[in-house]
Amino acid sequence: MAPLTFEDARLIIGDHWGIYIPQRFCDGMDASDAALIGVDWADVQVCQAGPDHHWYWESWQQILDSAQIADSQGNLWGLYQNGDLFEYPIGCDIPEW
Repeated sequence: MAPLTFEDARLIIGDHWGIYIPQRFCDGMDASDAALIGVDWADVQVCQAGPDHHWYWESWQQILDSAQIADSQGNLWGLYQNGDLFEYPIGCDIPEW
């Protein structure tokens, strides 16, 4: 099987959600979900509070920088946002847009 590339990235949340993408991503998460993907529960709670929270964007950046989501084949996926929110294979080159 060929190594995964950024072309294998998967759309998670469309950019039509705008400033609510972080809140939408974190909705429904609990502390065990946060631990499972390697993000701080406090950052998730801030994002769940919505874009009016003072630390919303800082917490979201921490989640983007820290999240590692394992799939059933053992691949690790990170989060990348450029308008839309994507799940991308960790270790691949991310294109400059």
